Amino acid sequence: MKAVPWITVLMLAVMMYMVAGTLTRGEGVVFALPEEGTGESETSRLVAVLSPQKHDTLVFFDDVRYVLADDAQMAQLGAQLAQGASLTGEKTMLVLADARIPLGDAMRFAKIVKSSGIERIFFANKRQGEAD
Repeated sequence: MKAVPWITVLMLAVMMYMVAGTLTRGEGVVFALPEEGTGESETSRLVAVLSPQKHDTLVFFDDVRYVLADDAQMAQLGAQLAQGASLTGEKTMLVLADARIPLGDAMRFAKIVKSSGIERIFFANKRQGEAD
């Protein structure tokens, strides 16, 4: 009877180890965060808007609407981004995104942007007191 609490503690420690290892070994996108707050600003001629919808996330770039879940449309978007980056010489993209965008969608979009030759993504922040 005295061993039951120790077995519970041991099982809990093993479960925490298994979960921690699973979460830290997954693939993802590394974002370099600024060292002194989020007060940076950046100008870019490459601007994309991510808009959450009921069943899909839409990407608006260069007056064209793309569905993030559609692989063919994402290939077209990647080509369009690469062309825009080469024409403008821009290495930074400004992204206007709603807080309701799923993290997986943001990561997928970041991967497409990176593969098109753009080196940095700047997520715009709405200032306090601005109207919606």
